[in-house]
Amino acid sequence: MKRRFKHIISAALVLAFLIVLFNVRDIYAYGTLSVSANDVDADVTIVKADEKVLLLPGEIRYLSASSSYASVYGSGDPNIVTIAGTGKMVGQKPGKTQVWVTENKRRVVYDVVVRDTVDLIVFAGQSNMAGAGGNYEQAPVPEKGTAYEYNCATDDERKLLTLREPFGDGTNRAYVLNGRYVSGNGTLTSAFGIQYYKKTKVPMVGVPAAWGGSTSKTWLNNGLVDISIKRMNQAKKYLKKHKIKIRHIYVVWYQGESDGQNGYSGASFISNMKKIYKMFNKKGVEKIFMIKIAQQVNKMGIMNPIQEAQVKLCKTNKNFLMASTVASTMDKDIGRWYFDVIHINQYGLNVIGKEAGKYVGKYAKTHSKK
Repeated sequence: MKRRFKHIISAALVLAFLIVLFNVRDIYAYGTLSVSANDVDADVTIVKADEKVLLLPGEIRYLSASSSYASVYGSGDPNIVTIAGTGKMVGQKPGKTQVWVTENKRRVVYDVVVRDTVDLIVFAGQSNMAGAGGNYEQAPVPEKGTAYEYNCATDDERKLLTLREPFGDGTNRAYVLNGRYVSGNGTLTSAFGIQYYKKTKVPMVGVPAAWGGSTSKTWLNNGLVDISIKRMNQAKKYLKKHKIKIRHIYVVWYQGESDGQNGYSGASFISNMKKIYKMFNKKGVEKIFMIKIAQQVNKMGIMNPIQEAQVKLCKTNKNFLMASTVASTMDKDIGRWYFDVIHINQYGLNVIGKEAGKYVGKYAKTHSKK
């Protein structure tokens, strides 16, 4: 019996020696699942991705791999973000963790931050806000996780979209084609969103609400304020459902050209805007940020009463703030900034959005909600 036991001990020692000598460990160690991105096998190369993944609770994003069927995905904390075998990530709750994809002995690790606070902004107005003269291919692209659009166009459950132009496609009404209103091609919203996030470090959720040819009277009498508030409330409901907090609610207003074309007085514009603010304010809007309109270049001066009214309104009423005036100077270089006699092209919209985003972002950063 003792002799047999000695043989077993000897065999075990020989096997241990062979494992060390021929590195047999690599045969069975490769392919084992690691607890974290840092606890990995010696034969897996770790690469730290430069980009940080920013998510909101309930937001879906996909982590790409060259060969999805041969890739293994993992999450450092599934309570913060889950990741499926297809690379589908879903934000769960606020926090920081890592996700990774392992493919061909190479593991790419991403830092993930899930945040639960946004600012809700309604982009309201007429055809220049809707992007009648825009071109989405010439618009800047916000970094993922910094700016979103609330999708009013469909009943798809995935209502929060990464902001891309044309913003409000299918819901904004930019101009008439063959008797029907159609969406614009590119707006100022993306340029706005980029600058807004730079100032605040808080993601914005944009709600499209622009109708071409609308006067301030149309907004009151034809239910456009009510429709805009309905969209805003739908966005609020969606965010609440996914436990996303709203820090600020603003309206960015780019409208007045039709008032000028119809000969409205500055006093009537101011009166209508005060009524519009009152309706928005009852539903939680804090401020209306004004974009000063441009001239109609084939009828120079026709917009003067409305431009002056916009300035006066922002100077005399604390509920209105002037976010951008650059459009009112673009008639100095018509070929550079205009798409036609009244609509601003995408390059101009980018400049307007940039100026407005900086101003509104700076205000949001320094003013708490009352």
